[in-house]
Amino acid sequence: MDQENFPSPRVQQSGKVSPVQNKDSKQLSETTGRKKIRIPVGVALGLIFSVSLVVICGLIIAFMAASDRRIALQLLDQQAVAILNANQAILDKFFQKQDTLLRTIAVHAKNSQEKLTEADIAAYKKLLPEGATFMLGRTVMDDAPEGDVPDVAWSAFEWRDDYLSAVKTAELDLGNGQRLFAHYPRSVFAKIGQEMTWDDRQQVFLLSGRDKAIVVNGLPAAAFAGTPEAPLRDLSVLTETPLHNMWDDGQLAHVMGGEISGRLFRDSGRMYTAIFFDVETGPANGWIVGALYEAHQFGATLDQTRFVLYAALAALIAGAALSFFIGRSLGRPLSRLATTAADLRKLEFNAAHRLPSSRLTELNDVNQAFNGSIGALNAFAKYVPRQLVSRLIDEGMTESRNIELREMTIVFTDLAGFTNLASHLSAEETAAYLNGYFETVTNVIAERDGTIDKFLGDGVMAFWGAPSDQPDHAAQAIAAVKALADQIQKDPALNMRLRIGIHTGKVVVGDIGSESRMNYTVIGDAVNVAARLQEYGKEVDPEAKVIALASSETMAQLPEGTSATSLGPVKLRGRDEALSVFRIA
Repeated sequence: MDQENFPSPRVQQSGKVSPVQNKDSKQLSETTGRKKIRIPVGVALGLIFSVSLVVICGLIIAFMAASDRRIALQLLDQQAVAILNANQAILDKFFQKQDTLLRTIAVHAKNSQEKLTEADIAAYKKLLPEGATFMLGRTVMDDAPEGDVPDVAWSAFEWRDDYLSAVKTAELDLGNGQRLFAHYPRSVFAKIGQEMTWDDRQQVFLLSGRDKAIVVNGLPAAAFAGTPEAPLRDLSVLTETPLHNMWDDGQLAHVMGGEISGRLFRDSGRMYTAIFFDVETGPANGWIVGALYEAHQFGATLDQTRFVLYAALAALIAGAALSFFIGRSLGRPLSRLATTAADLRKLEFNAAHRLPSSRLTELNDVNQAFNGSIGALNAFAKYVPRQLVSRLIDEGMTESRNIELREMTIVFTDLAGFTNLASHLSAEETAAYLNGYFETVTNVIAERDGTIDKFLGDGVMAFWGAPSDQPDHAAQAIAAVKALADQIQKDPALNMRLRIGIHTGKVVVGDIGSESRMNYTVIGDAVNVAARLQEYGKEVDPEAKVIALASSETMAQLPEGTSATSLGPVKLRGRDEALSVFRIA
């Protein structure tokens, strides 16, 4: 335990042999460097998987949805075109049939060269639609060339008292001084509207212009009762049908796109679709022929594509969530590895759980190798001062030699009478006794932030003030010594007598040794003084269970009022000058 012959290192003016560059650079980078944002690997993998899935599948779904919608719109257009073309064909067929019938009568009149009677046209009346009638009249002027059959002239709807209805009239000059009139009341066209109905979802309508209703399927005949002044009812007053709002530019109302004419509009809280075409030639010139649907029925194909889109989006969201979960699952072993590695960095082997096996080959190899490292490091840590290594890691002093001059407090403990005690114990009992002693001393010193330097046979060397700065190192050391003395005095199971020396002074502290084996230790005269104080204890009170002696340099740094017994100036072994000594336990 004699350390008087330790070499004195060459100290720079700053008081340091080697600046602690590692610690300074770390603090500088933390102060001036930009803080990096880090996320857990599981979150990163989950985000990568889920975002990739969303982007790739999202583009595919968007393309497919656009294609499906385009196809659905085309199908709707084709369906609407087919319906309207069929309705137009029915209307054209009706007028062509009537035109042919009237012209046939005109040919008969020309061939007979006689005026026709009611009996002559009776047979033709049977060919008229139900409700229509013929009437013969006198021609005022006949300018048609001989041999030609004049065109049939169609009137607009007019009120006729004999029908009590709006009537559309076809007129033809027979070329024999007579004119033939065919009257078609509105009821005739109501039947045409029924022929235009292809399924029960639609409501066929015929309008004269945008405002006059000729036919709206499903409404009673009374709804169309006209007057001489207004043969046809205004569409706006037919509140029994949503069509009365067809042309209103209300909420959500708009013109449909595509190849057909149509409007989407709201009525009584529901949306409707009206498809139609404008008749621009022939007897129905100026009419609007169309069909009304509830919007969801007409757009059923679109709704199906929308359902497919929603289902695809739901599947995409579920897939993204599953991908995120899988990513997190893959990252969880890495997080566990990082947590265990952090525990190893703190040399907390008891808290480090062994990593489980994995179905992934590379990850399983890493886990098994890491588990082997835990066992190796745990065995190795038993032979190094674990608390010191932890502090050196925290201070960033592990990569280069760090030597500096500091004022520190050094403590030496020694078992009194151990040589005599060991002669009565077996080797196993001696080892168990020493281990209990070292465990007791180590725990007390660690609780007061001290550092165990080394075990010296049956003695312990500890210090305060490095590697971390401890302005109250003397007070911490004295507190630890008193706590150790109290524990030994009060616990009968601790069958030991202890001598302790405490001294404060300038020492060289840092990495001492070779590249292959290094010790973080303190050297200097203050170390020798602490050792001599421990030796001197057996002269002061050889039979004491615990005796702790501190120098005046240590006592000078304690708070005012600290209790101690002065032993006066003492000349220690190997020293020329006397030293003021105090007994603190």
